[in-house]
Amino acid sequence: MPVYQTKNISDSIILGVWKITEQKEELLKQLLKIGFDESTIYQTKNEQRLKQWLATRLLLSNFFKKTAIIYDELGKPYLDNDWRISISHSNEFVSIILNKKDACGIDIEKVSDKIARIKHKFLNPLDLENVITPKHLTLYWGAKEALYKYYGKKEVLFIENLFIEEFSENNTSFKGRIDMPDFKKTLLMKYEIIEGFILTYTL
Repeated sequence: MPVYQTKNISDSIILGVWKITEQKEELLKQLLKIGFDESTIYQTKNEQRLKQWLATRLLLSNFFKKTAIIYDELGKPYLDNDWRISISHSNEFVSIILNKKDACGIDIEKVSDKIARIKHKFLNPLDLENVITPKHLTLYWGAKEALYKYYGKKEVLFIENLFIEEFSENNTSFKGRIDMPDFKKTLLMKYEIIEGFILTYTL
């Protein structure tokens, strides 16, 4: 199975990345082989989405056996054990982060100029001072997506409620801040570059 990477970030945080090289039939076969219930398979005509869904469950099986991903009424995933989970996928990459003690957020994005078209929707004036390259733009978008997933509720404005702090080109660690009327928190975050993609996650 093409697990791209797995690592224990700490005693309570685990990261996993899968690079999809298989056809959907092979992914499905692998999932059924480890005891997955075929009647619960995600139904979609979008083959890429289906492969991402299947690969996510296979990746999770490297850490937990027979653990189900469940979604709450707001669409936030969680596990039927004591661990928290966040999921992201982009093209052939699927990523998950698991946290034993706290909520978590992860995002993987392909570095692209396309994000520039919507930068006015998620970058505030302070952000714009630090965003110079497509890499920076993709990083900020991914970091704010990860913060949004950590918070796990709607009504979030990326430009007004989510902030990136202490970002430096020379350091892969930085801080993210959630500033909502009923919730305020600053989180340590990290990013990695994987084959032209930027993986960003909360710690």
